[in-house]
Amino acid sequence: MAWFKRSGRQDEAAAPVVARAALPPEAVAPTRAFPKFLSALSQRDAPVIVDFGPVIGSNVSFFGERLGCKIFVEDLFSDVERHAREQKRAELPEFFATRLRQEEQSVDGVLCWDLFDFLDRAAAVTLAGRIAKMVRPGGAVFGYFGAAAADLTHYSKFVIQSESELRTRPYPATPVKRQVLQNRDIIKMFDPLTVAESFLLKSNTRETLFRRL
Repeated sequence: MAWFKRSGRQDEAAAPVVARAALPPEAVAPTRAFPKFLSALSQRDAPVIVDFGPVIGSNVSFFGERLGCKIFVEDLFSDVERHAREQKRAELPEFFATRLRQEEQSVDGVLCWDLFDFLDRAAAVTLAGRIAKMVRPGGAVFGYFGAAAADLTHYSKFVIQSESELRTRPYPATPVKRQVLQNRDIIKMFDPLTVAESFLLKSNTRETLFRRL
């Protein structure tokens, strides 16, 4: 059973800014790095996980049944959306510097999902540095990085269907252009974490697993 805590500013839910009719349909896709994330955490006793997405009850249950973990949900997507709606994206680096309160080397796993696609380079560098400090030796970080420039008009809730499949449920976002991060930049941002697995998907997105040795 998972110990679960929701963090962040829960009274600032983002209002829709894109018509629902414009959203793509839900989709289920295979994942290759997520099983390796689970495998890494299964070797830990009562691991601590931080999830950067919105609260999804079935995901909390999945991790509880599989890992008996403690999970903190820090919905950074809602923080990014709030800054976007208030036209304060430039303030995200300073915000991320203090947003997460986990102590250094206190976390076994981090689920970034595709959050970095919605950040500029300065915000991405700040957040990645904070994540790298949070993770314990032997810990793992799972995330996606878009490999092609695009106009992003929706976020996605990632719902765990099984160890090898994830369902994406789109919801509206203030539009932003994806700033593609090169592999060498990603590796440098997350130092001292190392890239343990990296898979280029058909969607032109890179699925990445970082580890702290």
